[in-house]
Amino acid sequence: MTTAPRISVITPAYNAGSYLSEAIASVLGQTCRDFELLIVDDGSTDDTLEVARRFAAGDARIRVISTPNAGTAAARNAALGAAGGAFIALLDSDDLFSPTFLERQLAVFEANPDVSIVTSNAFNKGGGRTFDGKPFWPQTTGLDTISLCYLIDHEAAVCVLAMFRRQVYEQIGGFDPALISNEDYQFWLRAALAGFAIIRNFEPLAYYRRRDHSVSSDEPRMIRGIVRVLEHLDTLLGDRPQERAALRRQVTRFTGELQRAELRASLQRSDAVGAAGALSRLAADRRSWTLAACARLASYWPRPLLWAYRLRRGLRAA
Repeated sequence: MTTAPRISVITPAYNAGSYLSEAIASVLGQTCRDFELLIVDDGSTDDTLEVARRFAAGDARIRVISTPNAGTAAARNAALGAAGGAFIALLDSDDLFSPTFLERQLAVFEANPDVSIVTSNAFNKGGGRTFDGKPFWPQTTGLDTISLCYLIDHEAAVCVLAMFRRQVYEQIGGFDPALISNEDYQFWLRAALAGFAIIRNFEPLAYYRRRDHSVSSDEPRMIRGIVRVLEHLDTLLGDRPQERAALRRQVTRFTGELQRAELRASLQRSDAVGAAGALSRLAADRRSWTLAACARLASYWPRPLLWAYRLRRGLRAA
């Protein structure tokens, strides 16, 4: 009879052939050896499946699942359904574990038996001078307990490079496949609402890759996703006035941020007409006569708006 591994590492992969080898190698290099790695090829059209199968042929701890393309949440759920570990560790196909990730995260669980989720800090890979090489959170030592209210107020309080006890999945279910972004944030919110304790480990134990064309780099889409998640949480909160007040603050905040994000996205695409429309909506929301005047000017003569944006970016890069 085969003994179940202590940890199941789950990795959804879609057209990740250029990154997956490095991610797999970071798992195989762990100081904690009691794991299985479940890679779910989410209907890739590149060599992702071939890369995964090549590694699986050389290590019995690796299992490969192939599914039609249905998104990250569905791919994670396929892995969760097949996982045998008492602990689940999330690793996206373009991210990396440091060699002691599993060992150090397990140590936090062992020292805190009432905790069900431990998220770790991570160094950013990519993202330009703003992010590259810097930790996900500035603090790099110590632990912090995260409440539901704090998680509502701070949407980045849990990094996706996290581990959780199997009981979390068994009680609240998997990730919501209807979400194309922020499915991990919704999962942490549901877990906190169900009473599972979350600890943030500030020690950087992984590498979080920032890519220009990833889902998480689409700022307007990410903000719409967060608002959708919060609106769904609103239906579950019941009589929790503190959390409900935090949720309302966040929805108001992100509604305003969405208008600014749409303006930036239009400018980055050199979409002068779209930028003028976004500026007009922002002016109406802020009730700003100055922005309204700029929006009216841009609607008739949009090109100077693009010129000003490019000049500002050039000065910042200098």
